[in-house]
Amino acid sequence: MPCRRLFAAMLCLLWVACAAPSPAVERPAEVARPVPAPAELLRAALDDEALYTLAGGLKPVSIGFWSGWIDVQQPDLEALGTVRNALAVWRTDTLWADVLAFHQVHAGRRAVQAYVVDRAALARTVQQHAAFFAPYGIAADTHPAELFAIVERMPQADRHRGQGLLYGYPQHAIDFFVAAQAAQQQGAAMVPRRFVQIPTFGANEGAFVYAVPKDHVDNAADEALRAAALTILDRYRTLRANADLTSTTALQQLVLALRAEFATASATPQPRRRLENEALRAVLAHGRF
Repeated sequence: MPCRRLFAAMLCLLWVACAAPSPAVERPAEVARPVPAPAELLRAALDDEALYTLAGGLKPVSIGFWSGWIDVQQPDLEALGTVRNALAVWRTDTLWADVLAFHQVHAGRRAVQAYVVDRAALARTVQQHAAFFAPYGIAADTHPAELFAIVERMPQADRHRGQGLLYGYPQHAIDFFVAAQAAQQQGAAMVPRRFVQIPTFGANEGAFVYAVPKDHVDNAADEALRAAALTILDRYRTLRANADLTSTTALQQLVLALRAEFATASATPQPRRRLENEALRAVLAHGRF
């Protein structure tokens, strides 16, 4: 079964069915994915839910467009290091990308997954939810890698809530999952649920997905999120059809075109525009975002 289908099946047992400690992020892969070439890595991210982060932060953080495992007894970090080196060119004043090594160990192995962050969107999320993040020492200017490491090691309920916020799920979906998880830990039966699926280029289901009560009727938050995602996806399809998908530079320029169209203005829009222009010059001059 392909990894995407494995993830879609297991997702119901992780984030939405509460059976594992990491919600909707630790995509199961009994065999680690091959290390892709830089253009393949970027294309994989764009074809996945990471599009909604790269295009301007509809999702503050996206994860899982590359995944692997570390054997904790005989760790081999070659693949992880190769992916980290490929992601280094994504890092600018507007984006951050890296590989997260998850805290928990399963069957002697630790999951590792590539992630990308829209810095401004993440900062806004932290500001909007300061009452949750501040007690952990997390502020809007906390480095994304430090923030992610803290959230990954929070107590389980807060870890789930923190990850839901980072990944851009609607507040009602986060509240539902956290409450359902707490009740299930106290011995309650699993709360009936259904799954809201937002398509990506690579899959109509199993990528950007979250759980809601079974009788939930999509509300304004659900509809706004879907509409914004589909607008980005439609534009990406158009740009992708005319791009050289084997060229890292061409794909980087595609990302910049998306960000110029969809990146949300920050609290200081003039500096943000300056940083976007500097990123564009960096791509053209040095092959970086």
